[in-house]
Amino acid sequence: MVNTLVFDFDGTIAESLGVGIDVYNEIAEEYNFKKLNPSDFAKLGKLPIAKKCNVLGISLRQIPLLVHKLNEKFKDNVSRVKVFDKMKEVLYTLEKEKYSLHIISSNTENTIKEVLQKNNLDIFESIYSSRNIFGKHHSINDFIKKNGLHNDEIIYIGDELRDIEACKKAKVKIISVTWGFESADLLLTGNPDFLAKDPEDIIRIIKTINTVNP
Repeated sequence: MVNTLVFDFDGTIAESLGVGIDVYNEIAEEYNFKKLNPSDFAKLGKLPIAKKCNVLGISLRQIPLLVHKLNEKFKDNVSRVKVFDKMKEVLYTLEKEKYSLHIISSNTENTIKEVLQKNNLDIFESIYSSRNIFGKHHSINDFIKKNGLHNDEIIYIGDELRDIEACKKAKVKIISVTWGFESADLLLTGNPDFLAKDPEDIIRIIKTINTVNP
């Protein structure tokens, strides 16, 4: 039975795309990366991370630096970050139904906490900051071990292809959401266990899982 739900943050809970583009463009100017506009992001959302980097003129070895810079600048724009429509209600419902709620994200713990508190969503039992953008499976495995869980007791909810890849490595099921940073078509190439097209689908999917495997 699934009783522990682990969420990604940006693109899954937080609607941070606009802020992310603005912050990225500041960094792009400093490091001579290609700048973005909203229409570019629709195209990039269909590409895996290596091809995204190629389009933007970013080498894979520069990604850790980029993530660090994004997180640093993101702190100054927290007040602009919103929670996706319906997501707050879905999270409240899941908490009311006694699911254990957690976050594993590449964003910083302090930034995540500030956004959650601002949106009256201080309902998560733990927040893990996964510093290795390609190593989220290590964070998931550490989370499972630390909490004495079995892989089939948790499900991860995320919006990127790399989330799917991390979950496959960690041998946990994933609900991929289509309202985040990457397109449904790209997510489907990773063969996620479940696909949510609306936040309310998360509740339906979890109830279905627990009906089949009580």
